Amino acid sequence: MAEAVPYIMCNNFADCHFAYQILYRAPFLILDCEGNNLGRAGGCVTLICVGTPLAEHIFIFDTLSPALSPHDLAPLWNLFSNPLLVKIVWDGRMDYLEIWSTYKVRLEGVLDLQVAEVVSRTTLRGEGEEHRLGRLAATYFSNNAVQKHKEQYEGINVLIGLQQCCQDCGLGEHFVKDPEVKQMHKDKKADMWIQRPLPEKLLQYAAKDIQLISQLCTAFIQKGWIPPVPGPYHTLLAQCARYVSAHVEQGKSAETDPFRPTGLMPLDVLTQPWGYQFKCTGCNRSMSMSCYTLDLPDNFYRRRRPRCKLCHVLAMKYRLRVDREWFVI
Repeated sequence: MAEAVPYIMCNNFADCHFAYQILYRAPFLILDCEGNNLGRAGGCVTLICVGTPLAEHIFIFDTLSPALSPHDLAPLWNLFSNPLLVKIVWDGRMDYLEIWSTYKVRLEGVLDLQVAEVVSRTTLRGEGEEHRLGRLAATYFSNNAVQKHKEQYEGINVLIGLQQCCQDCGLGEHFVKDPEVKQMHKDKKADMWIQRPLPEKLLQYAAKDIQLISQLCTAFIQKGWIPPVPGPYHTLLAQCARYVSAHVEQGKSAETDPFRPTGLMPLDVLTQPWGYQFKCTGCNRSMSMSCYTLDLPDNFYRRRRPRCKLCHVLAMKYRLRVDREWFVI
């Protein structure tokens, strides 16, 4: 049986005050959120979990607690919006979107380990184009589609989950999420996070995520996946900032939206956006010209596809109508 993860539930002023005394002294924080369909239309964040670097202290803030006032959470928002205090997350896109849409607080100083894992593939692990295309063909698209239209998948990267990354890093069998809770997520029972009182199983699941992210952060530092020198480190932080905020313009999407956030890296994240930006008719994000398929310039005007390259291949995957229109740029 897995060992219980110690945590402190913060659902009143006294517990929050105690948490802030510790969190404000931490060199960096581990952050994760739980809730009902995070980042989706109608979804909401119900737990904000924050840990110290080695998960020695884990605090679970219950945002649904009637005993918590906006004033009680203000010090937490100050921590989140401080760009000098690094927050370690794993796929912080939905956390960012929920906290921004609900509380109008922007997460600053985020280091997303999911981004660091993708970056390490080419910078440290020697993966090339064949590896990148192989990941696409093995997980998200058919091998035939990827091999036949390689040019359409240019710059698109597959993301992996927290559990998979823990296994890839050899962290051991005890670094495993509760399979019962994982199945509840798959069965679309995310409203389980709204019920009160929350079962201990769910609170343990939330605390365990902080522990997993903390252990993974240590492993990344040892592997060099978090750069030890300032230049590459700050480049990674900039990539993470673009990643976690990538879907703010898109907003909270419906579960049936084929262009909703997926297990694929958004475009204009790993590379610095440049020049004019154009809005995609699929995901509604404004992106650089390099994110679009361009028409051959056989006349005075250049033209682009209405959908970005990522939305284009998603449209093909879901057999949506091919948008043959061209936009003059």
